[in-house]
Amino acid sequence: MKHWMTEKLGRQLMAIFYSVFALSVITSVASYLYVDNADGRTKEQVLDQLQKTQWFWFLNLMIFLFCLLFIVRPLIHRVTSQLRELNVKSRRLAEGKSISLEHDVDSHNEVGQLTASFYQMARSISSQHAELSAKNQEMEHNQEVLKQKQNELERALEVTRTNELHLQDRNELIETLASKESLFDYSSVISTIVRLTKTEFGALLLIKNNEIAQVVPKEMTEEQQESLKTESLLLKRVMISKETAHSSKKVANDDLIKYPYHVYEGVIPIMDPAKEELIACLYLARFDAPFNQQDLAELESFSKQIAISLMRMSLYEQMEYERKETAQLLNSVREAILYIKHEEKTILGNQALFDIFQSLQVEEDNDSMTFLEVRPETMFEQMDQKEAFEAYFEEVLSGEIPEGMFSLSIDQGEYFIQVYAEAIAHGGHSKGTILVFRDVTAETEVDRVKSELVSTVSHELRTPLSSIYGFTELMLKRDLDPERNKRYLQTIHDESKRLTDLVSDFLNVQRMESGKQEYDKQIFDLKEIVKEQIQFYQAATEQHSLKLDLNDEQDFMVEADANSMKQLLGNLLNNAVKYSPDGGDVVVTMTHQHNQIELSVRDFGIGIPSHSMPHLFSKFYRVDNSDSRKIGGTGLGLSICKEIVRAHDGNIEVESILGEGTVFRVKLPSATDALLEAE
Repeated sequence: MKHWMTEKLGRQLMAIFYSVFALSVITSVASYLYVDNADGRTKEQVLDQLQKTQWFWFLNLMIFLFCLLFIVRPLIHRVTSQLRELNVKSRRLAEGKSISLEHDVDSHNEVGQLTASFYQMARSISSQHAELSAKNQEMEHNQEVLKQKQNELERALEVTRTNELHLQDRNELIETLASKESLFDYSSVISTIVRLTKTEFGALLLIKNNEIAQVVPKEMTEEQQESLKTESLLLKRVMISKETAHSSKKVANDDLIKYPYHVYEGVIPIMDPAKEELIACLYLARFDAPFNQQDLAELESFSKQIAISLMRMSLYEQMEYERKETAQLLNSVREAILYIKHEEKTILGNQALFDIFQSLQVEEDNDSMTFLEVRPETMFEQMDQKEAFEAYFEEVLSGEIPEGMFSLSIDQGEYFIQVYAEAIAHGGHSKGTILVFRDVTAETEVDRVKSELVSTVSHELRTPLSSIYGFTELMLKRDLDPERNKRYLQTIHDESKRLTDLVSDFLNVQRMESGKQEYDKQIFDLKEIVKEQIQFYQAATEQHSLKLDLNDEQDFMVEADANSMKQLLGNLLNNAVKYSPDGGDVVVTMTHQHNQIELSVRDFGIGIPSHSMPHLFSKFYRVDNSDSRKIGGTGLGLSICKEIVRAHDGNIEVESILGEGTVFRVKLPSATDALLEAE
């Protein structure tokens, strides 16, 4: 029975069903047979038989009820209790709650196997849940660790960023200090330090001979600066002790802030490391907190950087001063200097060099305090001996020092230069070469003038002297008739006058140039002298026609020396006649122009070449061409004209076309207004 109870539920239920069914069939058959055999029996027997049959059915029913109560009901109760327990535990398991995994259900029937399977699944789920819970706890732990590490990394990143910004600011400060070339630029340095130290205001105080020489402030008024210089005991203490100090002071009365407050100050000395001298002080102040040791240490590092910058700037200013002094000294030298730096491969020149070589471009802001870079090929274009000097210059560039002087001319003989080279060495090493360009134009001109003077004097004096000597010798050695004797005497007289005029011209030029020429200036009408001179020179020539073009009713009043005006006009008319060998018209024109009187003498002769125009008024200069070479002269007439005009505050100009003629224009101040004022 016990073993049967442990059978599987299906067989149990089928067995009970078949037993009850078999019992019912047997009972029904028995009852039927029993009743069917009632023939021949009495009524009492039949009733008795029916009564027995009823008891039989009652017994069958009792057996059935017994099976239901004691077999089927416990079995169903057991099954339903197990199912309810499984339902409760499965629901708790589904809700993620814990359940008891211990049970005493026999696993031989279906419910037992189901229960065993459930508990096996529950154990697996519980095991997985435990593992998952452990993993979750591990993950939560890892997340917590990760979060802590992330927080640490964020804090480290924040510190790194702060340090990076701090280093960036320090680098900016170092770069700012490294680029300063003037004390007036240190306001940006103070601004950077104030920002780095989180202070409200500050100043850099420059000290010279233990006295405050200059203050470079940041967010400080004039009153605060003056108070700092004269009243700050902290600053005076640092200047004496030369050690960093800080303090706090209470401000009770302030025009801006009506309530008392504290100011925390710090002063850091800036020392010259070489001389151990105080060269500056760094003053900083703030309101929120006093300066701690870290702040002071950082400020001391700033002070060392500022000291280096100040020393560098001092050396730079000294070098700049010496450089400008040297450049100014060399620029004050009259000789042009070309400095070749072999190592730097640069070529520099002083101001005199740029004055000689106009093709070299000079910067407009050049203050004659520096050397300027030179392009040699630009210089070569102005030289008349270009190829020869290029070879000389290449020799210098190669490091050779040519001996002697190199002579050259520039701009078609406008300047004459002598060049010599000198080596520049320092510490036994060659640093460069200096080329000195000596302008010898004046000396060359003097030599030329001397040569022309000797040539002119020898030519101009020899001809009349030869004539005088020859005719006097004839008159002394021969008996001449009175007519020939008179003709010879006239020739001797004319040649003597020629010599006298020549000597007079020499003396006049010398007196004019030395400033010893005296002029008897009076106010008179210039047209009278012009008419007189035209009549005189017209009488001396038959090939030329001298004409006067003016308004005869107009006055041409000048304040001048009459004899000088005659000499001026005589020289111009003489040249006009002399340089018109084929004859022709000579036109003299007089006009009034803007309180000036213009006198012009025009001829239609051989003209003047363009290259001779700049030298036309030079002493002893004569136009060198085949036509003018036949015409005599000393070359002093126009030079005398220029000196006369200059002495009368006038101006003389010339225009000429070769082969067509020349016109000279003289402009003199008009004396009409002065005469009217005198009246």
